[in-house]
Amino acid sequence: MHITTLHPDLRKNLRNLVQGYVEHCEFSEHLTGRIDFPLYYLGFKYGAPVFTHVGPGHEREDRPVVGLIGWNTPTSQLASQVLLQFIEILTQHPKVAGNAILRLLPVANPVALELDEDAPSHEEWDLLGHLAGQFKNQASHGLIEIESADVKEFSLSGEIPPAIYQALETVSVIIPAIRGRIAVPTAINVTPVEPDERWQLRLTVPSDWSDPRSIHAVARFLVRLLQTQTRITRRARTLARIFP
Repeated sequence: MHITTLHPDLRKNLRNLVQGYVEHCEFSEHLTGRIDFPLYYLGFKYGAPVFTHVGPGHEREDRPVVGLIGWNTPTSQLASQVLLQFIEILTQHPKVAGNAILRLLPVANPVALELDEDAPSHEEWDLLGHLAGQFKNQASHGLIEIESADVKEFSLSGEIPPAIYQALETVSVIIPAIRGRIAVPTAINVTPVEPDERWQLRLTVPSDWSDPRSIHAVARFLVRLLQTQTRITRRARTLARIFP
């Protein structure tokens, strides 16, 4: 077993963040976690908590691997909070992931979590981009990134198969009727990729959102997104069996 030990004086924020999650959600048989992607900054060692959720299904079947990254910054943990909320929902409802394997990195910048504004952002530090690249390489089927920015509205961008885009359009019409539970992107700026190509999405959330209900609403949108992907994958497998 590989164990990465963090310096005890520099893990308070990370411990509080993960502990806050654990106190509200028990790990299930589908979810494991570990400190991964160790790095050094000013002579101290840091690491990021990586969770793996294995959806229900047969062990021998070909499982899609989807990665999710929370881009916390020196001034905001909003993206990490959204992803931790999503993990909590996922643990309570593991079938949301279908047969997929989800790799979840809620804290992409562990140094920023510990040092706040004294830490560099990922745009200023090439090493963080390299570590994120290593994580992204593990997501062979799809990738979802969550970030906060100085914007007014929740938006969605990226590259997705046409079937997912059509489903998102339908969801965007249905969801507003469920007020207070699920956030809906005001702008969807995506380009198509072939169904068998790796897809990727970026969710951008206004950095001034502070209401926990808003954070939970974005996490609920992630749930709907994964449910949509699960249905499309299941339908494709069924057609492949009928028309080999």
